[in-house]
Amino acid sequence: MPYAYPTQKTGTSQDLFTIITKASERHIEANHIELPVKTAWQRRAMEPPFLLLGAAVSKLLEALPARVGLKFHDKLFSGLASPRHYPFDAASPVVARAAALARKGNVSPSLLALVSHPPVMGDLAHLNFELVRHATLALAAIRASSCRPRLLVAVDPFALDTIPVWQEGLYAGFMGTYHLGFDRLSLGRGALSRALIGPASWDRLPHRLIRLLSTGGEAGMVLAGGVPATTRALYAAREWVSRCRRRSPDRGEPAKIMARLRALPGFPDFERQGPHGPALAKSAARLTEAWAMATLAGVFGGVEDCVSTGRLSGVARERLSELLRALGLGAAEAAGPLKEFEGELARETPYRARFFTTVVARALRRRPMLILPIAHRLEGGLGVEAREAWLLSSCGPGRAAGERGDGSRFEGTLAEFAEAFGKENFR
Repeated sequence: MPYAYPTQKTGTSQDLFTIITKASERHIEANHIELPVKTAWQRRAMEPPFLLLGAAVSKLLEALPARVGLKFHDKLFSGLASPRHYPFDAASPVVARAAALARKGNVSPSLLALVSHPPVMGDLAHLNFELVRHATLALAAIRASSCRPRLLVAVDPFALDTIPVWQEGLYAGFMGTYHLGFDRLSLGRGALSRALIGPASWDRLPHRLIRLLSTGGEAGMVLAGGVPATTRALYAAREWVSRCRRRSPDRGEPAKIMARLRALPGFPDFERQGPHGPALAKSAARLTEAWAMATLAGVFGGVEDCVSTGRLSGVARERLSELLRALGLGAAEAAGPLKEFEGELARETPYRARFFTTVVARALRRRPMLILPIAHRLEGGLGVEAREAWLLSSCGPGRAAGERGDGSRFEGTLAEFAEAFGKENFR
């Protein structure tokens, strides 16, 4: 029997994630990957007590000095990456320049480490643990004083599918409360589990992260990668459709866009069979995103898998062209956006412009932010390296001025910064 993730139609944006889980189920079956079987009974009986235990460990660690928390995480991530390790150099020139940037000005900046994401399975999987270990150590070295770096990490069944239910509950309970746990399938949990890990719900995470960064905290997060369906369909495709929708001459007339969508070949079947609940089915904005995601992932009526290859098939290209026409864009207007999307689709790490223009923009209103990229290295031997940090400050709505550790400067929109930062540091 094929592996199936616990999902349900909620009528919220969570339904779009079902496109990702269905694509992964197909990949698991095609590659004969064995994952632990987790029954509904196990989730009802075992998940809540271990969530509670994980939360108790979190409370204990919060009560101990910050240096104890840093040592705990160093040992935890070292153990998970074992036997492969890559030494962290707190005295490296890059870290020293980042620390000097953080001391500039009268207001202490928030610190954000943005981390690359190797594959979650196979020979490179251990790098994920080493990357977050380096992130916590680098943030502490830059701050040069007591700090508790918080990691934004997924704690849902999709992210933790390789471990048993009891370990999943323990991890989610700890990481969801001590760190910035991100439960992308929170509305599918049982009532008790949902209550115990409520703060980690996907709809609360942006506010938690903005609050932490606005008040001068330290955070680390994976920008994207690891799972191609998540990277290319959930992030790159949704953000691209959103940008195209803003260019639409009919953006203020969703009924007109919906009528054109329903006239597209295959779209009525997608509406009937797709993952979206009734409330979401009324939103032209969400349905355009879901249609593009399904097209690329090859599920719910999508014909070919484009997320694994990072290349548009002929069928996918035609369907996305039809989508642009449904938005009211003519052939000349659609050519540029389609070419732009092909470039981002080919990347392992999309630019995540929406993250910069929402979360980073709002935090910058309160204080400057130092952004440190940490990436894995493949050429010349596997490794983990911190790269030149940027100190950003707001210089108007949606705009930022920045200085890099090596003296480079930037001024422009945060969307422009996102693209430049991504090309500079990630694949």
